Amino acid sequence: MKKYFRGIRDALLFQTAADAEKGIVFYCEGTAYAPYLRPVIDALHKCYDGTIYYLTSDDNDQLLIQPPPRVCSYYIGKGDARTFVLNNLTAKLVVMTMPDMNTFHIKRSSKAKHYAYLHHSLVSTHMVYRKGAFDCFDSIFCAGQYHIEEIREWEKLHGFKAKKLVEHGYAPLDELIDMANNENRKSTTNKNAASEDRYDILIAPSWGPQGLMEIHAEEIVGVLLNAGHVVHVRPHPRTRQLSGQVLDELERRFAGHPGFDMNEDTTNYEALLQANVMISDWSGVAMEFAFGLEKPVLFIDVPRKVNNPEYKTLHAVPLEVSYRDQIGKVISPDRLGELPAALESLKQDSNTFRSNIRNLREKYFFNIGNSAEQGAKALVDIASNQKI
Repeated sequence: MKKYFRGIRDALLFQTAADAEKGIVFYCEGTAYAPYLRPVIDALHKCYDGTIYYLTSDDNDQLLIQPPPRVCSYYIGKGDARTFVLNNLTAKLVVMTMPDMNTFHIKRSSKAKHYAYLHHSLVSTHMVYRKGAFDCFDSIFCAGQYHIEEIREWEKLHGFKAKKLVEHGYAPLDELIDMANNENRKSTTNKNAASEDRYDILIAPSWGPQGLMEIHAEEIVGVLLNAGHVVHVRPHPRTRQLSGQVLDELERRFAGHPGFDMNEDTTNYEALLQANVMISDWSGVAMEFAFGLEKPVLFIDVPRKVNNPEYKTLHAVPLEVSYRDQIGKVISPDRLGELPAALESLKQDSNTFRSNIRNLREKYFFNIGNSAEQGAKALVDIASNQKI
């Protein structure tokens, strides 16, 4: 109840803020999405003199608790206050990582001039996301050329007006590359380097009824622990929301094993840095792990995560489908007993995978190392051309 009334209070404060013609407004669904917005917000301080407005649905969001200079933060919850504010706000530019605008209860405000979508995953736009997930945005900040090609093909296929597509990049990728190159981090990861017969393994899959975590996690963890490996499980937040009993059972069975760890904090990169290898399915975090840290991924070949049945109408092959055997290995769910042998194979071919990862990273992604700065400049340019 306290959060409910706080949401209403902050909604009213935002609506009556002194800057009636708000230039740039960010909306964050929760703490898990803040890392995709924070780098661009920080970079805005170097090229934007105005007040930055930040709306969040999470009262634990650090940008709410300790907002940077010139950032006005408001908690609007996930209920009526959020719906009212987002559907009625006045702004030159609204930036969010939430797709499917106008599909559910969150609609475009008639008083907001321009909506920009900033990606919170490196996956392609046409298979994992719902049909029309990005149709109501005016601009898309693209991680790589593949996003541009997919969106342009989708627009042409449906006769849509061309959006503004920004060659942005992906800030979490930049952060992971920096961490991997930092000497202190190198010394930490060297201490956790794979021994002759043991790996530090991070299981970080996507979510869904046919996903790795929902169907195969117990068997995978058991096989790996029996082989003497250390296993860290990092479920997607949606798995906790939709299939929490699966995680509870996993903890009940393995909590007493010294090699087992359950870590549900998806905002902490430490688990990625410590791991020698990741096991995943169709999760975008597998791409961050491989392309950010130059480490291989072992993919469990569960059914594709398809939320848009029309994705095959595009000629573009989803990136998460095309790259897997170049940055790791793919294993059938029917052969999980072979996981230890597959890990040994990854170890033997690690130099090849590292070379592949570097080459593909340069090929796929924009502005490696300075995506936040490029994104901030693009936002200022867009906002400066809007009139309320």
